[in-house]
Amino acid sequence: GDAKLVTDSVTITGGAALVRGSVLGQVTVGAAAAAVAGGGNTGNGAISAITLGARAKVGTYTIRFTGATTYNVVNPFGVELTPGYAAGAYVDPEINWTFTAGGTAMVAGDTETIAVAAGSGAYKLAAAAALDGSQNPVAILADAADASGGDVTGSIYLTGEFNQRALTLGAGITAAAAKAALRVLNIFIKTSNSAADPT
Repeated sequence: GDAKLVTDSVTITGGAALVRGSVLGQVTVGAAAAAVAGGGNTGNGAISAITLGARAKVGTYTIRFTGATTYNVVNPFGVELTPGYAAGAYVDPEINWTFTAGGTAMVAGDTETIAVAAGSGAYKLAAAAALDGSQNPVAILADAADASGGDVTGSIYLTGEFNQRALTLGAGITAAAAKAALRVLNIFIKTSNSAADPT
């Protein structure tokens, strides 16, 4: 389209060969480390089987116990998440784990922390089921890039106006979802009846 194009050279990852026009997400979230018990804890309960949700944040999550099996959870930005009410599975859109009571019960004031690392910053085909940040469309691949043998350098569009029919979408990403996500980034997706300049 007529909108100004802004490009950048980035790392393309994901183990796949991508064609020009692929809608990309960025790997912004890495892995979660094992939980670390507070140095002054009385109880010896354990948090294990940690997994990240689609809304995971980079930084340190803090679990503050209010009783033997009850606790509050604060994300890296200081926002309180779903409280924990019992031993067993904890589920939240940001982070999940299993809490197992130990031989000595947790007491109010005991803490556990979980550090979530930053992602690589590389780009790959956006897919709705991803949990590393790449589930969010943020760019369009400017030239074909083959990352099937490892990460490569490629060019992306950061702004511009594009023909929806010329885009390649990852699993679970609809045209409507991509259009809405990219619109706020000044990437405009337009429909057309041909591959000509969209109107």
